[in-house]
Amino acid sequence: MKFCVFGAGAIGGFVGGMVSRGGAEVSLIARGRHLAAIRTAGLQVVTPTENFTVNVPATDKPEDLGIQDVIFLSTKAYSLIVASEAMQPLIGPETTVVSAQNGIPFWYFYGLGNNLEGHTLQTVDPGGKIASTIGNHRVIGCVITSSNTVEAPGVVRNLGNRVFALGEPDETHSRRLMEIAALFENAGLLSPIGLDIRSELWVKMWGNVSFSPMAVLTLSKLGPLVETEDLKALGIKIMEETQAVGEALGVKFNTNILERIEGTRQVSEHKTSILQDLEAGRPMEVDGITGAVVELGRLLNVKTPMLDLVYALMRRRAKQQGLYPQIGIDPLAS
Repeated sequence: MKFCVFGAGAIGGFVGGMVSRGGAEVSLIARGRHLAAIRTAGLQVVTPTENFTVNVPATDKPEDLGIQDVIFLSTKAYSLIVASEAMQPLIGPETTVVSAQNGIPFWYFYGLGNNLEGHTLQTVDPGGKIASTIGNHRVIGCVITSSNTVEAPGVVRNLGNRVFALGEPDETHSRRLMEIAALFENAGLLSPIGLDIRSELWVKMWGNVSFSPMAVLTLSKLGPLVETEDLKALGIKIMEETQAVGEALGVKFNTNILERIEGTRQVSEHKTSILQDLEAGRPMEVDGITGAVVELGRLLNVKTPMLDLVYALMRRRAKQQGLYPQIGIDPLAS
């Protein structure tokens, strides 16, 4: 199987390294110093239990690699319009795209089978450009529970967890789904497929739109946010609003808020990816995650006052730092 990681940063690098060691024909799309280091010395993967290096083709020019069987798409949500165009040389008639972004994915309303079938969230996919360029029919959803970082150019570190839940948008157990799950499991990644992928998305969303924005506003790791009562109370309020939006879409949450917070407490030393982006001076995922839930709240007539407030503050911080990817849409204005 020809397996290409498009966006071989912290998550993508970890997946690419593990899958390569598992025996698949892996290639990487990366850039900058990280790409140069991989080309020179290979991709080093460090986990709590092992340290290994793989030597795989790496490039910033997708046309160098040819048609792929599977593309693991792990770019940030704000990069997807550009990425969807750039990845076209990798896509053939049978290519599957594993969509591994945080937040509401561009394919969310494909195969849903209700009155919102085919709806497009403008904070996620302005004008529907991503879905039309990639093709929703190619997509398998992926919800990641795994803490990773690029420790140095060419070096990715897994800090804990390695769960990559997979699911077809129409919830079928297709052959391609089974094959990719088997590939991940063989590589040492946990890849459950018997779950409602949209429910898994919303459970992860609880953290994405509560404690992750709060981490940006407080410049804090996760621990103090769940161990300090006033901050935890704010996080719970945002999670309650997020749950109300999800339930208005028909989502069934398979756990409760306190259990989700306890899971966050277990990785109290983790620095959220959006805070890492702020500190590194990289563009921040603001609209495609938090803004998307705000947009959905308006669409479904669900009030989200605390989420609106945190979104507005986080957006302002990103703008002040010059790290706000402009999309020309303001869900708070609707």
